[in-house]
Amino acid sequence: MTTRPIKILMLHGYTQSGPLFHAKTKAMEKHLQKSLAALGGVQLVYPTGPILLRMDDLPTWNSIATTTPADLATAPPAPAGASNEGRDGQDYFAWWRRNEALETYTGLPSPCLDYLYDFISKEGPFDGVLGFSQGAAAAGVLASLLEPVRRSAPALPNDWPQPPESQPQLAFAICYSGFKAPYKQYDLIYEPKIETPVMHFIGSLDTVVDKERSLALARACRKAKLVYHPGGHFLPGGKAFLGAVVGFIVECLKAREQAAAGKKKEEEQSVEDMDVLF
Repeated sequence: MTTRPIKILMLHGYTQSGPLFHAKTKAMEKHLQKSLAALGGVQLVYPTGPILLRMDDLPTWNSIATTTPADLATAPPAPAGASNEGRDGQDYFAWWRRNEALETYTGLPSPCLDYLYDFISKEGPFDGVLGFSQGAAAAGVLASLLEPVRRSAPALPNDWPQPPESQPQLAFAICYSGFKAPYKQYDLIYEPKIETPVMHFIGSLDTVVDKERSLALARACRKAKLVYHPGGHFLPGGKAFLGAVVGFIVECLKAREQAAAGKKKEEEQSVEDMDVLF
């Protein structure tokens, strides 16, 4: 396998930001860096969602330590051209917000996908994606839409942005307390099933995103791996859980290299079998 750093897109939860999610995953970053050093280490990249939330939009029980589910978001998107650079982590952001009246997520596909595709074009390509809560739902969406079968029409609606050509299908996705977008217009994300290998972490005490919502996402993934932890709505930091992440990443990268090698061999065989006319 390549010895360049393994590049992972890190997607924060609702009411968080890139810098805040980075602060919360320092222990994970350190563990991955150490455990994957022989493969070149890791580079975790933390974008901030395009929707800026106001304090009066947040549920009263929300705090920095508790992330609320995506479908509680009510704030409008940030103004066009607005930048999240330089924010100190005290602002609150989302990838989209729920509109119950219209049965849709305002912000999905746009500006969520426009923002992520632009970010990937500038900072990528990425080997995988890791997300928490709403960020995990976004990770599932991204993994799906980067697969060849959904990159363009007719599978992709004309009014949905197209993924950057510079970003191939992801080797893996890791979802902590993830969920599936429940509305019909998003069925194209999950049908046919997501082929990218996805590891799903589910907390047995999670009351924010309950088990059934996470399992609905897992059932939409053909290569799903489930990991249960005896906690609530957070990323478990125990060695066993971090070890599972490391093992999954290594397994997925090996599978990608084996698939690439097999494809190259088939292409070489095809050339050898051609009838050359002189």
